[in-house]
Amino acid sequence: MVHVLVTLIPNPQASEAAENYKKRAVEVRDEYGAEVVLRMQAKERLLGSFEEESIRVLKFPSVDHVRGWLTDPRYLEVLPYRDQAYHKVTITVLEDL
Repeated sequence: MVHVLVTLIPNPQASEAAENYKKRAVEVRDEYGAEVVLRMQAKERLLGSFEEESIRVLKFPSVDHVRGWLTDPRYLEVLPYRDQAYHKVTITVLEDL
């Protein structure tokens, strides 16, 4: 199992694009064995300049599953919606220390 950190800065003027992206992207993501571990919103910044407002931690069976999701043609089709819906998106594979 691997964990993936997804951070997002939503575009509040693109709620329709966000709904289109979420619906289609989640369907594809879940086919690759993804489980949502945490889904949170930033509440208050106490130190530093972390800009992201929305945070997800996902669990996948392997890094290959993550790569499969991100390169799946059905996921690639929804990237224009993602680009409208969010000012910034990061997807990072995490490793245990």
